Amino acid sequence: MSSSLTLFFFFVSTFLYTSSNSFNITNILNEHDDFSTFNKLLSETQLASTINSRQTITVLVVSNGALSSLSGQPANLIKKILSLHIILDYYDQKKLKNLSKKSVLLTTLFQSSGQARGQQGFLNATVTKDGNVLFGSAVPGPDLNAELLDSVASLPFNISVLHISSAIMIDVKANNAPTGSPLSPSPPRPAESPNDDDYEYDEPPPSSAPRVAAHGPSKSADSANGVSRINSLPALAFTLLMSSIWWFMA
Repeated sequence: MSSSLTLFFFFVSTFLYTSSNSFNITNILNEHDDFSTFNKLLSETQLASTINSRQTITVLVVSNGALSSLSGQPANLIKKILSLHIILDYYDQKKLKNLSKKSVLLTTLFQSSGQARGQQGFLNATVTKDGNVLFGSAVPGPDLNAELLDSVASLPFNISVLHISSAIMIDVKANNAPTGSPLSPSPPRPAESPNDDDYEYDEPPPSSAPRVAAHGPSKSADSANGVSRINSLPALAFTLLMSSIWWFMA
């Protein structure tokens, strides 16, 4: 009898633990009408399900009024552009603004697809002297024209959703460069950096790092709280269940 109960508690606790680490990018963006077009495109390109399947991810979202550059583009190109806005690591506002060096190259979902050429699959994130964070293609030449505006939601160190000022386009001039290999462990050093020591490269965040709350407008804070609410109840249930198991076995 005790073995059956132990087995039952094991499966239930495993389920609750898994649920406590889940998130849904569609539900997060549904709370913000300004990102309805971006949210729709993520679903149409099936990138939403890809994001939800990841354990650690950062999504750079663009408001409806700043997506005119995608108008009339073919569906396959839109998917590539959107995948360039999905960073395969956790970065919130605080982490970006406190970069130890002024620039960092970030690996995106586009790079892991194997369709990127040269440095197309990497983003350059740079902190200016004024403390602003700018994003752009890591391909040498293009300007960093997408500015970090605020945080939409965060669940350290699972998902961070950041609002940027404009879409980051793929540099078509890099099409003649060799295709990047899927799931590259680290991005190549920038080919034409004026000072290579000014760059650092994205690394997985330490598991022991403290939780960082999202900052930004009140509506963004509500979304961040929404992510926490999704995960807080299963986590509490998991804790209570495990306590019950230990009490029962004792």
